[in-house]
Amino acid sequence: MISLVVLGGTLTLSLLAFRFAELGAVPSCVRARVAWLCSHASTLLTIGAAVLIIGIVGLAHSTGGSP
Repeated sequence: MISLVVLGGTLTLSLLAFRFAELGAVPSCVRARVAWLCSHASTLLTIGAAVLIIGIVGLAHSTGGSP
């Protein structure tokens, strides 16, 4: 479950950075990828947050705490 927390946290933080990226500030070789990520950031942020929450709830259950 720790891996889900790390994955969800990393995905959420990196996509927040992409959400505010300026296409002119990135090298031309990755502009298409950054543009795609920026246009799909809301969906991917939702997925990242869901994975993070699932990981945290799983950790709480495995340690005997209440979620």
